[in-house]
Amino acid sequence: MKRKIKIIVNPVSGSGRRKKALKMIEAHLDRNKFDFDLVQTEYHRHAIELTQQAIADGCEAVIIAGGDGSINEVGATLAGTDVALGIIPAGSGNGLSRSLGISMNPRSAVENINKFHFRTIDTGLANGKAFMNMAGVGFDAAVADAFHQQKMRGFWKYFLLGLKLLMNYKLQTYSIVADGREFERKAHLISLANSPQYGNDALVAPKALVDDGMLDAVVVNPFPFHQYFVLFYRLFTGTLNQSPHIKTFKFKEMVITQERPDVAHLDGDPFELGQVIEFKINPQSLKVIVPNE
Repeated sequence: MKRKIKIIVNPVSGSGRRKKALKMIEAHLDRNKFDFDLVQTEYHRHAIELTQQAIADGCEAVIIAGGDGSINEVGATLAGTDVALGIIPAGSGNGLSRSLGISMNPRSAVENINKFHFRTIDTGLANGKAFMNMAGVGFDAAVADAFHQQKMRGFWKYFLLGLKLLMNYKLQTYSIVADGREFERKAHLISLANSPQYGNDALVAPKALVDDGMLDAVVVNPFPFHQYFVLFYRLFTGTLNQSPHIKTFKFKEMVITQERPDVAHLDGDPFELGQVIEFKINPQSLKVIVPNE
Protein backbone atom coordinates (compact mmCIF):
# COMPACT_ATOMS: atom_id res chain seq x y z
CA MET A 1 0.00 0.00 0.00
CA LYS A 2 1.37 3.40 -0.99
CA ARG A 3 2.15 6.07 1.59
CA LYS A 4 0.04 9.20 1.22
CA ILE A 5 2.05 12.43 1.24
CA LYS A 6 1.61 16.04 0.15
CA ILE A 7 4.37 18.07 -1.50
CA ILE A 8 4.28 21.85 -1.11
CA VAL A 9 6.49 24.10 -3.23
CA ASN A 10 7.15 27.75 -2.46
CA PRO A 11 7.39 29.40 -5.90
CA VAL A 12 9.22 32.47 -4.55
CA SER A 13 12.09 30.57 -2.91
CA GLY A 14 15.44 30.92 -4.70
CA SER A 15 14.23 30.25 -8.23
CA GLY A 16 17.23 28.13 -9.27
CA ARG A 17 16.84 25.71 -6.37
CA ARG A 18 13.04 25.60 -6.77
CA LYS A 19 13.21 24.74 -10.47
CA LYS A 20 15.76 21.99 -9.79
CA ALA A 21 13.63 20.68 -6.92
CA LEU A 22 10.58 20.40 -9.17
CA LYS A 23 12.60 18.54 -11.82
CA MET A 24 14.07 16.15 -9.26
CA ILE A 25 10.65 15.43 -7.71
CA GLU A 26 9.28 14.64 -11.15
CA ALA A 27 12.25 12.44 -12.08
CA HIS A 28 13.21 10.71 -8.84
CA LEU A 29 10.38 10.58 -6.30
CA ASP A 30 9.45 6.89 -5.87
CA ARG A 31 5.97 6.64 -7.38
CA ASN A 32 5.72 2.99 -6.39
CA LYS A 33 6.06 4.02 -2.75
CA PHE A 34 4.06 7.25 -2.58
CA ASP A 35 0.58 8.46 -3.44
CA PHE A 36 1.11 12.21 -3.59
CA ASP A 37 -0.18 15.52 -4.85
CA LEU A 38 2.01 18.54 -5.47
CA VAL A 39 0.75 22.07 -4.81
CA GLN A 40 2.36 25.50 -4.92
CA THR A 41 1.78 28.23 -2.34
CA GLU A 42 -0.05 31.25 -3.67
CA TYR A 43 0.40 33.75 -0.82
CA HIS A 44 2.18 34.31 2.50
CA ARG A 45 1.27 31.67 5.12
CA HIS A 46 -0.61 29.59 2.50
CA ALA A 47 1.56 26.60 3.44
CA ILE A 48 -0.14 26.55 6.87
CA GLU A 49 -3.55 26.00 5.28
CA LEU A 50 -2.19 23.38 2.88
CA THR A 51 -0.55 21.52 5.76
CA GLN A 52 -3.74 21.58 7.84
CA GLN A 53 -5.58 20.08 4.87
CA ALA A 54 -2.90 17.40 4.51
CA ILE A 55 -3.34 16.41 8.16
CA ALA A 56 -7.12 16.25 7.71
CA ASP A 57 -6.64 14.12 4.58
CA GLY A 58 -4.61 11.54 6.49
CA CYS A 59 -1.20 12.18 4.95
CA GLU A 60 1.78 10.49 6.61
CA ALA A 61 4.13 13.33 5.68
CA VAL A 62 4.17 16.84 4.27
CA ILE A 63 7.18 17.66 2.10
CA ILE A 64 8.16 21.32 1.71
CA ALA A 65 10.43 22.55 -1.08
CA GLY A 66 11.31 25.99 0.23
CA GLY A 67 13.42 28.00 2.63
CA ASP A 68 13.43 28.39 6.40
CA GLY A 69 10.28 30.53 6.46
CA SER A 70 8.27 27.95 4.51
CA ILE A 71 9.71 25.16 6.64
CA ASN A 72 8.52 27.06 9.71
CA GLU A 73 4.96 27.32 8.35
CA VAL A 74 4.78 23.57 7.69
CA GLY A 75 6.76 22.39 10.73
CA ALA A 76 4.89 24.61 13.19
CA THR A 77 1.62 23.16 11.91
CA LEU A 78 2.87 19.57 12.14
CA ALA A 79 4.43 19.90 15.61
CA GLY A 80 2.59 17.71 18.10
CA THR A 81 1.11 15.45 15.40
CA ASP A 82 2.27 12.08 14.02
CA VAL A 83 2.65 13.56 10.54
CA ALA A 84 6.29 13.91 9.47
CA LEU A 85 8.03 16.92 7.94
CA GLY A 86 10.10 16.34 4.81
CA ILE A 87 12.44 19.00 3.44
CA ILE A 88 13.81 19.67 -0.02
CA PRO A 89 16.00 22.75 0.63
CA ALA A 90 15.19 25.57 -1.78
CA GLY A 91 15.91 28.74 0.21
CA SER A 92 18.89 31.03 0.64
CA GLY A 93 19.95 29.90 4.13
CA ASN A 94 18.50 26.43 4.80
CA GLY A 95 19.63 26.43 8.44
CA LEU A 96 17.57 23.52 9.78
CA SER A 97 18.24 21.39 6.70
CA ARG A 98 22.00 21.79 7.05
CA SER A 99 21.87 21.07 10.79
CA LEU A 100 19.97 17.83 10.12
CA GLY A 101 22.40 16.71 7.42
CA ILE A 102 19.87 17.06 4.60
CA SER A 103 21.68 17.53 1.31
CA MET A 104 21.54 20.86 -0.52
CA ASN A 105 21.52 18.80 -3.73
CA PRO A 106 17.85 18.52 -4.81
CA ARG A 107 18.23 14.99 -6.18
CA SER A 108 19.83 13.75 -2.95
CA ALA A 109 17.13 15.49 -0.92
CA VAL A 110 14.40 13.73 -2.95
CA GLU A 111 16.17 10.38 -2.54
CA ASN A 112 16.24 11.07 1.19
CA ILE A 113 12.44 11.41 1.10
CA ASN A 114 12.25 8.04 -0.67
CA LYS A 115 14.06 6.34 2.24
CA PHE A 116 11.42 7.71 4.67
CA HIS A 117 13.74 7.54 7.71
CA PHE A 118 12.62 9.63 10.71
CA ARG A 119 14.16 11.53 13.58
CA THR A 120 12.08 13.23 16.26
CA ILE A 121 13.35 16.68 17.23
CA ASP A 122 12.46 19.44 19.65
CA THR A 123 10.76 22.66 18.63
CA GLY A 124 10.75 26.03 20.35
CA LEU A 125 7.84 28.25 21.27
CA ALA A 126 7.80 32.06 21.39
CA ASN A 127 4.57 33.34 22.93
CA GLY A 128 3.02 30.10 21.72
CA LYS A 129 4.31 30.36 18.13
CA ALA A 130 6.54 27.48 17.09
CA PHE A 131 10.00 27.65 15.55
CA MET A 132 12.16 24.77 14.39
CA ASN A 133 15.59 26.32 14.03
CA MET A 134 16.19 29.77 15.47
CA ALA A 135 14.40 32.71 17.06
CA GLY A 136 15.75 36.05 18.14
CA VAL A 137 15.32 39.63 19.26
CA GLY A 138 17.48 42.65 18.58
CA PHE A 139 19.76 43.30 15.64
CA ASP A 140 19.30 40.00 13.78
CA ALA A 141 15.51 40.42 14.00
CA ALA A 142 15.85 43.94 12.56
CA VAL A 143 17.93 42.54 9.68
CA ALA A 144 15.40 39.74 9.14
CA ASP A 145 12.61 42.32 9.00
CA ALA A 146 14.49 44.45 6.44
CA PHE A 147 15.52 41.39 4.41
CA HIS A 148 11.93 40.17 4.32
CA GLN A 149 10.99 43.36 2.46
CA GLN A 150 13.67 42.95 -0.23
CA LYS A 151 13.03 41.53 -3.68
CA MET A 152 16.61 40.32 -4.04
CA ARG A 153 17.61 37.34 -1.87
CA GLY A 154 20.85 35.57 -1.09
CA PHE A 155 23.68 35.53 1.44
CA TRP A 156 25.54 38.66 0.28
CA LYS A 157 22.37 40.71 0.17
CA TYR A 158 21.76 39.71 3.80
CA PHE A 159 25.35 40.52 4.80
CA LEU A 160 25.42 43.96 3.16
CA LEU A 161 22.01 44.82 4.57
CA GLY A 162 23.25 43.89 8.04
CA LEU A 163 26.36 46.03 7.63
CA LYS A 164 24.22 49.00 6.61
CA LEU A 165 21.80 48.62 9.53
CA LEU A 166 24.64 48.15 12.03
CA MET A 167 25.74 51.77 11.55
CA ASN A 168 22.56 53.19 13.09
CA TYR A 169 21.17 50.33 15.16
CA LYS A 170 20.28 51.43 18.69
CA LEU A 171 20.96 48.78 21.30
CA GLN A 172 18.49 48.18 24.11
CA THR A 173 18.56 46.60 27.55
CA TYR A 174 16.74 43.31 28.05
CA SER A 175 15.35 41.99 31.32
CA ILE A 176 15.77 38.22 31.30
CA VAL A 177 14.38 35.47 33.51
CA ALA A 178 15.82 32.11 32.43
CA ASP A 179 14.87 28.99 34.41
CA GLY A 180 14.43 31.17 37.51
CA ARG A 181 17.63 33.21 37.10
CA GLU A 182 17.08 36.97 36.69
CA PHE A 183 19.45 39.46 35.09
CA GLU A 184 19.58 42.47 32.79
CA ARG A 185 21.75 42.74 29.74
CA LYS A 186 22.39 45.45 27.17
CA ALA A 187 22.90 43.55 23.95
CA HIS A 188 23.08 43.73 20.17
CA LEU A 189 20.89 40.67 19.97
CA ILE A 190 19.73 37.54 21.75
CA SER A 191 19.39 34.39 19.67
CA LEU A 192 17.43 31.39 20.93
CA ALA A 193 18.77 28.38 19.08
CA ASN A 194 17.33 24.91 18.64
CA SER A 195 20.01 24.01 16.09
CA PRO A 196 23.57 25.30 15.71
CA GLN A 197 23.16 27.61 12.74
CA TYR A 198 21.28 30.43 11.07
CA GLY A 199 21.97 28.96 7.63
CA ASN A 200 24.83 28.96 5.12
CA ASP A 201 26.88 27.23 7.85
CA ALA A 202 26.84 30.36 10.07
CA LEU A 203 27.26 28.61 13.43
CA VAL A 204 25.73 30.97 15.96
CA ALA A 205 25.26 28.26 18.62
CA PRO A 206 27.85 25.53 17.94
CA LYS A 207 26.78 23.41 20.94
CA ALA A 208 23.04 23.46 20.23
CA LEU A 209 21.35 20.09 19.67
CA VAL A 210 17.91 19.65 18.10
CA ASP A 211 16.90 16.87 20.49
CA ASP A 212 18.47 17.64 23.89
CA GLY A 213 15.33 19.14 25.44
CA MET A 214 16.97 22.57 25.76
CA LEU A 215 17.32 25.81 23.81
CA ASP A 216 20.66 27.63 23.59
CA ALA A 217 20.70 31.36 24.33
CA VAL A 218 23.37 33.41 22.58
CA VAL A 219 23.68 36.96 23.94
CA VAL A 220 25.84 39.31 21.86
CA ASN A 221 27.10 42.02 24.20
CA PRO A 222 28.13 45.52 23.05
CA PHE A 223 31.32 45.52 21.00
CA PRO A 224 33.37 48.07 19.01
CA PHE A 225 32.62 48.27 15.29
CA HIS A 226 35.94 46.77 14.21
CA GLN A 227 35.00 43.58 16.07
CA TYR A 228 32.09 43.07 13.66
CA PHE A 229 34.39 41.38 11.16
CA VAL A 230 36.10 39.29 13.87
CA LEU A 231 32.72 38.05 15.09
CA PHE A 232 31.67 37.42 11.49
CA TYR A 233 34.78 35.27 11.03
CA ARG A 234 34.05 33.40 14.27
CA LEU A 235 30.48 32.79 13.08
CA PHE A 236 31.74 30.74 10.16
CA THR A 237 34.51 28.91 12.02
CA GLY A 238 32.32 27.61 14.86
CA THR A 239 34.13 29.69 17.50
CA LEU A 240 31.58 32.43 18.20
CA ASN A 241 30.95 31.02 21.68
CA GLN A 242 34.66 31.59 22.50
CA SER A 243 34.45 35.36 22.01
CA PRO A 244 34.58 37.56 25.15
CA HIS A 245 31.67 39.53 23.64
CA ILE A 246 29.36 36.48 23.66
CA LYS A 247 27.48 34.87 26.55
CA THR A 248 25.88 31.46 25.95
CA PHE A 249 23.79 29.19 28.16
CA LYS A 250 21.15 26.49 27.85
CA PHE A 251 17.61 26.83 29.20
CA LYS A 252 14.11 25.37 29.08
CA GLU A 253 12.02 28.49 29.77
CA MET A 254 12.88 32.16 29.41
CA VAL A 255 10.98 35.44 29.54
CA ILE A 256 12.58 38.42 27.79
CA THR A 257 11.24 41.92 28.39
CA GLN A 258 12.37 44.43 25.80
CA GLU A 259 12.74 48.17 26.37
CA ARG A 260 11.07 48.69 23.00
CA PRO A 261 8.45 46.37 21.48
CA ASP A 262 10.73 45.69 18.51
CA VAL A 263 10.06 42.97 15.96
CA ALA A 264 11.33 39.46 16.73
CA HIS A 265 12.12 36.72 14.24
CA LEU A 266 11.19 33.05 14.10
CA ASP A 267 13.24 30.99 11.65
CA GLY A 268 14.24 34.18 9.85
CA ASP A 269 10.72 35.56 9.38
CA PRO A 270 9.73 38.73 11.29
CA PHE A 271 6.96 38.48 13.90
CA GLU A 272 5.37 41.16 16.10
CA LEU A 273 5.45 39.42 19.49
CA GLY A 274 5.27 42.48 21.73
CA GLN A 275 7.47 43.76 24.53
CA VAL A 276 7.34 40.61 26.70
CA ILE A 277 8.20 37.32 25.00
CA GLU A 278 8.12 33.89 26.64
CA PHE A 279 10.38 31.30 25.05
CA LYS A 280 10.21 27.62 25.94
CA ILE A 281 11.25 24.25 24.59
CA ASN A 282 8.68 21.78 23.27
CA PRO A 283 10.67 18.54 23.49
CA GLN A 284 10.38 15.66 21.02
CA SER A 285 7.50 17.34 19.21
CA LEU A 286 8.27 17.02 15.48
CA LYS A 287 9.04 14.03 13.25
CA VAL A 288 11.42 14.91 10.41
CA ILE A 289 12.57 12.81 7.47
CA VAL A 290 16.37 12.75 7.67
CA PRO A 291 19.26 10.78 6.12
CA ASN A 292 19.97 7.37 7.67
CA GLU A 293 23.42 8.63 8.68
